[in-house]
Amino acid sequence: MTRSGWMRARSARRRLLRGIAAYKRANYRLALRHFTAAGAAGNADAQYQFGLMLARGHGVIANAPDAVAWFRRAAEQGHSAAQFELSIVYSRGCPPEGQTEFRTWYRYAAEHDSGRADQIAALLFPNGLMVEQDQAEAFRWSLAAAEQGLAETQANTGTMYANGLGCERDFVEARRWYERAAAQGNAEAECGLGMLHANGHGVPVDLAAAATWYERAAAKSNDAAQVALGLMYAAGEGVSRDPARAAALFREAARRNNPRARHNLGLLHLAGDGVPMDVAKAETFFRQAARQEYAPAMLSLARLHGEGLGISSHAHEAAIWFRAAAERGFAEAQFGFGRIYAEGEALPMNLKEAAKWFYKAAEQGHVAAQINLGVFYMRGTGVPRDPEQALRWYLAAAEQGETLAQVRLGLLYLSGDGVPRNPELAAQWLLRAAEAGNAEAETALGLLHKTGDGVGLDVARAEMLFRSAAARGHAPACWQLGQLYATNQGYEAEAVRWFRQAAEAGHVEAQIAMAEHALRGLGCERDAGAAAGWFLRAAEQGHASSQFRLAAMYGSGQGVPQDVAAAAKWFRSSAERGNRYGQYNLAVMLMKGQGVERDPAQAATWFYNAAEQGVPEAQLALGDLYASGQMAPPDPDAAVRLYGLAAAQGNQVAAQRLSQQKQASFNAA
Repeated sequence: MTRSGWMRARSARRRLLRGIAAYKRANYRLALRHFTAAGAAGNADAQYQFGLMLARGHGVIANAPDAVAWFRRAAEQGHSAAQFELSIVYSRGCPPEGQTEFRTWYRYAAEHDSGRADQIAALLFPNGLMVEQDQAEAFRWSLAAAEQGLAETQANTGTMYANGLGCERDFVEARRWYERAAAQGNAEAECGLGMLHANGHGVPVDLAAAATWYERAAAKSNDAAQVALGLMYAAGEGVSRDPARAAALFREAARRNNPRARHNLGLLHLAGDGVPMDVAKAETFFRQAARQEYAPAMLSLARLHGEGLGISSHAHEAAIWFRAAAERGFAEAQFGFGRIYAEGEALPMNLKEAAKWFYKAAEQGHVAAQINLGVFYMRGTGVPRDPEQALRWYLAAAEQGETLAQVRLGLLYLSGDGVPRNPELAAQWLLRAAEAGNAEAETALGLLHKTGDGVGLDVARAEMLFRSAAARGHAPACWQLGQLYATNQGYEAEAVRWFRQAAEAGHVEAQIAMAEHALRGLGCERDAGAAAGWFLRAAEQGHASSQFRLAAMYGSGQGVPQDVAAAAKWFRSSAERGNRYGQYNLAVMLMKGQGVERDPAQAATWFYNAAEQGVPEAQLALGDLYASGQMAPPDPDAAVRLYGLAAAQGNQVAAQRLSQQKQASFNAA
């Protein structure tokens, strides 16, 4: 260095020291003058200090791009602190959120003279108003500072390697930089090493080692390490379970406003785990974390109010927090908010909105949302019906190992409803669910083996699957076993045993089978009363044929005391569910006033319904009404048509009436 250069550097150094002294006195104007002079002379420390003043808005208008320009001057001279600052700025980016007054002025000035406004803006902020996020640039400067031994940047570089920020993810390099920083006692690096060991990133999973590193960082008040260690104590992973210690760690981190710590402390208070149960405290911690935009806390707050766990239930507030977390992209909250719209309790039912939120959660891999979305597409609920989309979402959930999705996917391939039928694929997915212990899958797979559809015909394998599902209490499997034995002579009692198990579990077809076996004495004592009881169970579940059979038994007094009112009641129930014989018998009782008040007009309606379904007796009766004009002016043509329909089914009385009606028409002509 020349003597003149040495003198300039010495002068710049003096200006730097004066600037630092002025800055400490908060004399920012004087500090600024010294820093700019020293910085202009090439002093890196002064350039760095001036950059800090620009970043903080001390004595100048705060402006990140101008700060970056001065940090860069110092960084290019190897100033490690400036390099680190550049890394931080580029990592986060700086949108033009400041200079509110200037931006207001600029909009007003630009309306009058945009050219002049731009000139003034360039004069005041020559480097612009924002810094674009640039992870590659952030990594470049972090690495440069780290290589100079700055512990903070070494830890930051480790974090960037661990997360692939601005570089390829490399856990080996992350560990190397963390270890260099940890050797200097850097808490962030110690926490980072704990995370690598806890997750097996670049090293074998070693929870004990992770806990050791977390302990070191937590002792230095690193709140991330305190939370991580607290979670280990709460779960007993890598350390002996100690919820009280977990609570103490969460409390320390919460004092540093760590939202995750507040949320977990709330969870401990809610469960009374390591701390006294206190729902009010839990709610307070959840709310504090939620106000810090921590989505899991928003979800916990929503559930707390939605389920009324120790506090008054507030469905509306629950919906507010579900929405807040959902809008921040939290999949579990998106699913929960979709359910609120689907159920229509806290908010008016809106299946389109439900589908929208299920879709958002499903795209993030939320299994339950994927299944619900599949169901919506299958049924056309909130979205146009689209079995191919249903298959897509069932498949997404099935590939994550969700047995319910595997069952639905298998059944969809089996039915071929809107998608190509593929019993082989159906069998594959049902097998996966069956191996996981799903009784519905075992039963469906058993049916495939029973019929040889998509798999080899194997009745013994079918029986084994049915028995496995039946042992889990799956009524349809019991029903299938009953059917399997009912087809083999001499096994009627075994069939009845399985039918009974299914019937007592509410299986309608099994209840009907039990009634039929009791009436005929197959595999059990002949017992009309027991048969009536089984028909009653099926009838109460809305089974129209059982309602008709029960009505007939009440009408004839078979197995039950004769009761025409009860008969009329059950005939009506079956008629209203479309049973044609129930419609005909109800019409007869209404016409005669048996068990009900006589009502010929209503009787005619039910005769008509039964006749439309092809009951010849109803066609005959309705023909008689048209022929006689009992309900309206006579209509011989309608009578002839109805007699003809009944006669074509072999009804002899209708054939006679038809002949008589034709003769009467001939004579009249």
